[in-house]
Amino acid sequence: VKNRQGNLIPMSQFSTIREIQGEPDFNHYDGERSVSISASVDDKVTTSQAAMASVLKELNAGVNFPQVAVISEGGAQDVLESMESFQNAFIASVLGVFLILAMLFNSYSQPLLVLAAVPFALIGVIWAFYFHKEPLSFFALTGSLALIGVVVNDSLVMVSHLNYIKHKRVQIEDKITWIAKGARDRLRAVVLTTLTTLAGVLPLAYGLGGTDYFLQPMVLALGYGLIFGTVMTLILLPCMYLMNYDFINWLGVIKTKFSK
Repeated sequence: VKNRQGNLIPMSQFSTIREIQGEPDFNHYDGERSVSISASVDDKVTTSQAAMASVLKELNAGVNFPQVAVISEGGAQDVLESMESFQNAFIASVLGVFLILAMLFNSYSQPLLVLAAVPFALIGVIWAFYFHKEPLSFFALTGSLALIGVVVNDSLVMVSHLNYIKHKRVQIEDKITWIAKGARDRLRAVVLTTLTTLAGVLPLAYGLGGTDYFLQPMVLALGYGLIFGTVMTLILLPCMYLMNYDFINWLGVIKTKFSK
């Protein structure tokens, strides 16, 4: 035991240690005899999921102890439930955005163009947490869910303007020319939207001016996901719009041939 000076003092100097028979304590879980084992995990070394998976593999209860049922709870179970909730919320949000965009554009293909930025944004989130050596916590997943709306907004601005240019363009203009012109017109709007958002979230992510351990993973996911999503919006989205434009025209030609 440490004293006031920080020196370690043996307990035998001020106490008498005896081994005695403890009172029997029988715990039950769902009516069955049970034993609880708990431990804390250093997040800088490993995660609760990885530690639990390693213990279950080493224990191999199904072979070594077939009469024993092993139930994992605590942090690992909380993370599993959070992942399931995030998966349901992610699917619901993507479907909701798709239906709204389908009604807005009167098209089923253009909403897919807008949503194409989402996977790239999530890749940015994964890379950010990998390089920062941070676990994907529940708050990080919440930030990833909020990221969908921000990334979709940039893509929506780009696709809407390209549709406007398509209807207002000069007929003699080449398709690559007016698509490139439309992408150039929206460059400043998309970049400024991204920069203003990053200026608001990245200082919090790195603890500039104060630290909030709950919000840091959320804004870290939002910031780096937005960077990757913006690059996709500015570079790949116009190319995908051109491919979709050619595909729709090709379908129109096929439909015309079969209708004759």
